[in-house]
Amino acid sequence: MRRTGICMLIVMLAAVCTSAAVRIIVEGQDGMVAIKYQTDGERVRAFGLDVKLSAGTFTGVSDFIRGESTAARPGYGIFPAKFAQFITVDPQTGEVTDWNINDYNPIADPCDPGALGGLGTNGVTLEMGALYYPPTDNSPNAPPTSGLLCKLAISQSAKVTVTENVVRGGIVLTDPTKKPVVDLSLATDIQVNK
Repeated sequence: MRRTGICMLIVMLAAVCTSAAVRIIVEGQDGMVAIKYQTDGERVRAFGLDVKLSAGTFTGVSDFIRGESTAARPGYGIFPAKFAQFITVDPQTGEVTDWNINDYNPIADPCDPGALGGLGTNGVTLEMGALYYPPTDNSPNAPPTSGLLCKLAISQSAKVTVTENVVRGGIVLTDPTKKPVVDLSLATDIQVNK
């Protein structure tokens, strides 16, 4: 009996050591929905999130970065759902011609598998990744362990709920051996006033 208890303790400690907390936070800011994240020190490589309103529709997205994460401009500026459609890569140099394309934003195309309806509906799917060099957790160009992902404009006051969209990737850490423990308690039924 004692050996079984010790084995269970070791298994539980191993599970704790190989997981990392990632919190998603919704706040109302100037009549908009601010989608934020916070970790316990781990680096997130990508987010796949569904954001839903209890009433009204999403009318716009802002306050996100486009392109690679740098020390001067860190963040999640790679949008997998729209990359091939809007971004041109120079075949000779491998460099992106222009990141500042108006329609290149983190809202997934509603025609993509598992994506919500998008702008003009009560649900959007956000897909945001980070590209930086060197690609390590301690890279000076990595996004910080907490910050703003984007802001969403809404047509009226509503409760906002965020869930992880596993079809579109969910939340992925830079260390694939660690499984994120996602905390959505500060992103569930949060009242945001217009």
